[in-house]
Amino acid sequence: MTAWLLKYSMPDEPAVPAPPSGIVVRPLRPGDEPATHVLVMDAFDEWQERRQSYAEWAKHIIDRPTFAPALSPLAFDDGQLVGAALSLDLPERDEGYIEQVAVLHDHRGLGIARLLLRHTFLAFYRAGRRSCTLWTHSDTGALDLYLRVGMTVRHSSTVFRIDLRSQGASPADR
Repeated sequence: MTAWLLKYSMPDEPAVPAPPSGIVVRPLRPGDEPATHVLVMDAFDEWQERRQSYAEWAKHIIDRPTFAPALSPLAFDDGQLVGAALSLDLPERDEGYIEQVAVLHDHRGLGIARLLLRHTFLAFYRAGRRSCTLWTHSDTGALDLYLRVGMTVRHSSTVFRIDLRSQGASPADR
């Protein structure tokens, strides 16, 4: 698996494209958290090893003191939550940080993730940040999306694994 730290530089205010027909974008509000959890888990089911409970997900995302709901846009299609970009406002850093980007499978390819990212970039720009970062990895298949939106690779790392069971190792060798 390869992981990439990506960066989007913002010397000027980022432009936000018009939303696809029927899509409305707004920041996360109190009460949106349970539906956002389900959206993220459903969107990540394709590559994650297991679903996180709401409590576990909340502990790592929305219950963090650095979680920034005003910098976390949600996308709705006819009132149904279909996408989210969840951000952290890390005071010790001079750049914005996007923790999770998720779009439901049947809404991918419509420009929703790009729209959410642009809304996030703009929100961070207006909050005084001039760059934004996020991590992704090869299991997500999202690298091309981030590169197309203008992000660049700041750092990458590759982890190689070998399953000894598939190499004919005996149980004593495992």
